[in-house]
Amino acid sequence: MKGKLLKPKQKNSTVALFANEYKDCLLSAKHGLERESVRVNEKVFLSQEPHPKFLGSSLTHPLIKTDFAEAQIEYATNIHKTIPDALAELTELHAFTARSLEDEYLWPFSMPPALPTENKIEVGQYGTSAEGRKKTIYRNGLGHRYGKKMQTISGVHYNVSFDSCMLSVVSERRFQKPLSKDTKSQIYFDTIRNFYRISPALLYLFGTSSLTDVTFVDSEKSNKNLQKLDAKTLNAPFATTLRLSSIGYTSKVQGKYPISVNSLHEYAAGMCHVVSKTYPPYKQFNTKPTNQLNDYILQLENEYYSLVRPKQVPKGEERVVDALVERGVEYLEIRLLDLDPFSAIGVEESRLYFIHMVLLYCMLNESPKADLVEMANWRKNQEQTTWFGRKPETKVYLFEKEILLRDMVYQLFVDLQPIADLLDENDANGPFSRALESQWEKWDDPSLLGATMSELDLKINKSSYREFGLALARSHKEELLQKVLSPNRIKYYEDLSEQSIYEQKKMETLEGSHLKKNQKPIQIKPLKLCSEV
Repeated sequence: MKGKLLKPKQKNSTVALFANEYKDCLLSAKHGLERESVRVNEKVFLSQEPHPKFLGSSLTHPLIKTDFAEAQIEYATNIHKTIPDALAELTELHAFTARSLEDEYLWPFSMPPALPTENKIEVGQYGTSAEGRKKTIYRNGLGHRYGKKMQTISGVHYNVSFDSCMLSVVSERRFQKPLSKDTKSQIYFDTIRNFYRISPALLYLFGTSSLTDVTFVDSEKSNKNLQKLDAKTLNAPFATTLRLSSIGYTSKVQGKYPISVNSLHEYAAGMCHVVSKTYPPYKQFNTKPTNQLNDYILQLENEYYSLVRPKQVPKGEERVVDALVERGVEYLEIRLLDLDPFSAIGVEESRLYFIHMVLLYCMLNESPKADLVEMANWRKNQEQTTWFGRKPETKVYLFEKEILLRDMVYQLFVDLQPIADLLDENDANGPFSRALESQWEKWDDPSLLGATMSELDLKINKSSYREFGLALARSHKEELLQKVLSPNRIKYYEDLSEQSIYEQKKMETLEGSHLKKNQKPIQIKPLKLCSEV
């Protein structure tokens, strides 16, 4: 395969940023991490215990919450100037949790452990305040629409915000305008489109979920691509990430309503449509006011499944997309990373350096607008790569051409090499160069792919998915218990937990909702933008 994957225009090409004078701008960014994981007991079943009290209130704690299920912990770090600093805080959060989990463990895989029947999977419980009840009802809606089992799948989200010095140079060169809310947002949307174009390479490299438990799939509706490895383990032999496949975090309904990422205006208009238009089949869930927030295509903006999201921090009760329209895109949320089952915190450093480098590559190259045909090809690429990415002959679309997935991966490495060299000042031991080298090794030897390594471990140890997962979970817990937290750090996390419980009780007392009388129906603030776009 010849030439660059994403060919920039020569005139005013932002690839000219690859010069020493801009290196500091390229390196400067803000990083945040989110990690989801379900709690399991010694029998490797999803925990039936409530969110641990020592972790505080899942409604008001700033760093430790729950995701869909009551047993699904979600960590969200603060914003940091470096990747190591973000990982250090994530590690501390895990170490603090490990000290008090007693007979429970954090499941290391993205695909869930042994699951009970749907009616025994408890959604997150957030108390009696209006906000707490809204969160629970929203999750009830997700369970009705997509099934509770699917919602117990976990992953890692990597949040990145680039420095204004780099964004300013890109704005000047690409649009001949000073950096503004509009040009900044457009740069991020340009980046998103290029990210989707090369996303099959990332699904291939970082997919680690080709295994799942038999309880995850209804035996009568088992996918033809799944096979039984033993009585309790299912495997898709060519899959990279079942988490993002047709049995994972995808939606045929949402696929009918593709939302443009050509610009903030088009994205907002598309989002406005799906969060304000009734989807008739969802009316069947309206029998109880606690079944779902509404019968729209999406109850809320965050229900939209995507590999990357443009983000802005809402203020108060401000809606997610209103915040975007009002203040523009502030950062990108990268959502395609499976949990790394061999890491105690679900993610390791080199992956993040590699993704950071990929985002720079996507930002610095020109990014043509995407039409509906190309967006449909992105969805086809995702389905093809998630199920068959490890087949050597698997092909994907790039623009209008079909190419071998392995060729896409190879060419991406070639295109990233100059970036790694620049950022590390040609130091082969620098973090970006090491990150690139670790991925090159997977291309040279596909047995090093995360999905393949998990399968090999099962075969070598003659264990089931459950047994292997529990062994990893125990090992991770022991590792985390060895992490030394100073008395001051322990007190810091204990104080956060106590304060969060106090904040939740305060909310409920002020509303009188703790009395559980005369609770008003949940009201969702309407989208301001719907009358403007």
